[in-house]
Amino acid sequence: MGHIRFKIWLAVIASLAIRSYSFTFTRNNALSHNRGQTRKLIPTNPIDINIPSSSLYLSSQEPAEEDGEENSSRRGFFLKSIAGGAAVTGIVANGFAVQGPSPYKPAPESLRGKTIVITGGNTGLGFESAKRLAAAGAKVIITTRSPEKGTKAVQSIQKYAATTTTDADVYYVPLDLCDLSSVKEFPKALQKIPGFKNADVLLNNAGVMAIPDRQITKDGFERTFQTNHLGHFALTAVMAPLLNPAGSRVVNVSSAAYYFGESDFSNANGEKSYSPWGAYGQSKLENVLFTQELHRRAIDSGTKITAVALHPGVVRTDLIRYVAGEDDFVSLQGAVLSQLDQLKLLPFKYISKAVDRGANSQIWLSAFQGGEDIGGKFFINMKETKLTPAALDAEKAKELWALSERLSGVEFKL
Repeated sequence: MGHIRFKIWLAVIASLAIRSYSFTFTRNNALSHNRGQTRKLIPTNPIDINIPSSSLYLSSQEPAEEDGEENSSRRGFFLKSIAGGAAVTGIVANGFAVQGPSPYKPAPESLRGKTIVITGGNTGLGFESAKRLAAAGAKVIITTRSPEKGTKAVQSIQKYAATTTTDADVYYVPLDLCDLSSVKEFPKALQKIPGFKNADVLLNNAGVMAIPDRQITKDGFERTFQTNHLGHFALTAVMAPLLNPAGSRVVNVSSAAYYFGESDFSNANGEKSYSPWGAYGQSKLENVLFTQELHRRAIDSGTKITAVALHPGVVRTDLIRYVAGEDDFVSLQGAVLSQLDQLKLLPFKYISKAVDRGANSQIWLSAFQGGEDIGGKFFINMKETKLTPAALDAEKAKELWALSERLSGVEFKL
């Protein structure tokens, strides 16, 4: 069962990578010859992946007449070699494209005086974000469910930040998004942090992905829904009074998986039907709709909160433990992998990016890049990307907000 789930996981991840980094080719008759023509494949949405120009041409020109089965066999071998070479070149080039830009690092001391709160900061994208934001001089407060993991993460972040700053200001505060009582108590714990006044950035980073079976939290909600959306909605609501009134950002880590999410909130908890990817896609759509409605309400109330959302890419993080299955799961955070594990993960490497690159957009946005007019927008690789009509549905966004207030028991006032 674990191997079957691993194959399904790889297929779905591949489809996400293709959707996220679409590279659609159309045929263009570039050159005509007496005995045929050469066709050039041109990307309709070009991505600089440094493909040799020669690999973008497929010749349909008829070969000179040759006699015998041997010559025919040679022609077949030659054409197969060309096709094989083009395929390999395409795969390698796609690997470069998916990787995205080089790791973005805010300049040392550029975030001095800023306070940034990051959910799920002890591993993966949250941990990588904490390191680079702390290295830029920000006071960084991460959340973890485990004090042991929190302590270890803080030490690692401080060690990393010490390369650019002598006084890394890093803390952790316990938080369990699947326990609303923990969420509601979070502001009190946060205010006990030495020197804390208010938060300039709330980076809603924590999440789960494609949990194989429907799991219910202690609050009675489906785990994907509460972790990825409801818990963060409630956290942002109770944190709102602690956000810098002079200007702050709420950065929501969503995913291109929102494309296949459905806004059927009568099934928000999977009470009618549950599927791992269906629940994940819906939660990511909810992230975007929440961002849209928060942006609208901030404008209407005159509150200086800039809400943005992003897709980090298909990233090699511990998040895949739910999809690959515990039997197939191996930690990707610098672990020494066996040859078998390396072989199993090889296809995934070509359709995914490393954590240091995957964290780019959320670090960039948390470092107050992108300008002033970015509220409600969606980013991939530090560039704005247009949202689908479903993600811009204002009525659905309002419906989700009202449902979230009712289910969480938290009134979100601005």
